Amino acid sequence: MRRTRFLLISAALLAVTAAAVVAALPALTSFAATSDRYEALAPSLKNETDRGVAYFAFGDFSTLTSDTLKVSASPWKLATAALALNSVDGKLNRLAEVDLAALYRQFGFHTPKTIGNWPPHLPPPSFETPLGQNVGFGGRTVPPIGATIGNVGCPACHSSVMYDASGNPDTGRVWLGAPNSSINLEAYTVALYAAFNAFGQKPDLLMDAVQLLYPDTQWRERVTLHYFIIPQLTKTLAERQASIGRLLPFRASLAGATNGLDSLRSRLGLIPEGKLVPESVFNSVPDLGGRLWRSKFLNCGNYAIPGVDHTQAIQAEDITPEHRRELAAIISYFTVPSMGVTPEVAETSIDHAFDITGWMNSYTPQPFPGRIDRSLLPRGQAVYAQHCASCHGTYGQDIERPHLISFPNWEGEIGTDPQRHRLLGKEVADAVNGSLYGRYIDARTVSTYTAPPLTGLWSSAPYFHNGSVPTLWHLMHPDQRPKRFSVGGHRLDLDKVGIAGVDDGKGGWYPPTGYTPWSIPAEIDTTAFGLGNGGHETEFAPLGEDDKAALLEYLKLL
Repeated sequence: MRRTRFLLISAALLAVTAAAVVAALPALTSFAATSDRYEALAPSLKNETDRGVAYFAFGDFSTLTSDTLKVSASPWKLATAALALNSVDGKLNRLAEVDLAALYRQFGFHTPKTIGNWPPHLPPPSFETPLGQNVGFGGRTVPPIGATIGNVGCPACHSSVMYDASGNPDTGRVWLGAPNSSINLEAYTVALYAAFNAFGQKPDLLMDAVQLLYPDTQWRERVTLHYFIIPQLTKTLAERQASIGRLLPFRASLAGATNGLDSLRSRLGLIPEGKLVPESVFNSVPDLGGRLWRSKFLNCGNYAIPGVDHTQAIQAEDITPEHRRELAAIISYFTVPSMGVTPEVAETSIDHAFDITGWMNSYTPQPFPGRIDRSLLPRGQAVYAQHCASCHGTYGQDIERPHLISFPNWEGEIGTDPQRHRLLGKEVADAVNGSLYGRYIDARTVSTYTAPPLTGLWSSAPYFHNGSVPTLWHLMHPDQRPKRFSVGGHRLDLDKVGIAGVDDGKGGWYPPTGYTPWSIPAEIDTTAFGLGNGGHETEFAPLGEDDKAALLEYLKLL
């Protein structure tokens, strides 16, 4: 009994001491973690491709730190506890009802049972936390502090539920590298903001929830959360509430379309403190198929490899280790806006990004799950070669699974919504070029878009760079494109190839009666800023209905 009392008193004294040290010496209290799941897999990774797929799926890019907690990472146990409490009206006795996987699934984060394209020779990964949320514990012995940190990873946006032959989503299976057209980072950040506002002022209740959800939490983590992170968090949220009334000064996303531009502007200090961004543009997440055939990234081609002809066609023999390393440097920079690191930290991940390009070099999209009318394929192949290949790339003659054999890196004007290339202007380009990444990226201002490869197109709905067209059929029939539709948690229409919906007769395309989305959907209004659905009309004008039908069947193969 005496020993127990002594230990409790000692723990209390250490807690007070640690809190005082943390408050007085912030420079000496930094800590970092690594992704638990990648660390578990690391001993099994024997080659570049294995390292690439594992790091893509679970690598943390050095983003689990006390520094990123100030930007984009979350104190994982506090975040999940706050969301859980908010879902049960703050009642501790109902926490056992909470399914954390379902809680995160509503925002588009997957907790699958299997990954459809996971290498069979590697150990199956665990899914104790959602795919696309990398989690690990980091701490220090002196002072005795630490916390479990979570931050988004590549699969948050670049992994998709798999679909059956009827277009129904299977949330228990995902495909790495496919676009997550249901990820809704805006809904996620709004929910976190609401939950922390509701319970950040009740630290004892919040810590009780942490203890119930995570009974093995170490005392030093409880100290850090209670006496350091919660006070700092509530202070920051109060300041945000007073200045802008929300967590971020911009809208983070639609469903399946992210706002990397404003995230980057925020990281570069180009959004004035206390100011809201009135108009944002969103970028539909692409499939990763064929992306190594590019000499420039982003839908405007703004991030180009320095010192090369950006319009030169790429052939298979051009995808050398040197070319991949040049692209890997650009890929590593994406962690600055998406994961909250500095360019200096991002640079340390170029080798990891290079491994990822090794996996991308052999990546294939999920095969089309529905019916393909093979009698139309020869005609569709010919239509593609005549009307599409000059911009989107030449595919081989294999009619079963065509592969890219040449990509033109074409850029030009096709009449699509111009706001994206207008907003990424000289201020942003100069900031990127003036950073240490100026040696890796030629950040360009452009007035056009860059045509992407069409590998994995069938699973990439909604279409266009801004995700403003729900199906390929609507893309080919410009006069039939809906003004409004819903995306997120949807099923697919495998005949029209895209988001399943019903024409409401008023310009809307909405889920069929009786269908319940598995995640929070977003309303796409194509009359809104940056979401115009015009463009690409001229290219389809010469095609008759038979040609369009044949082309649609061929595109299912890519």
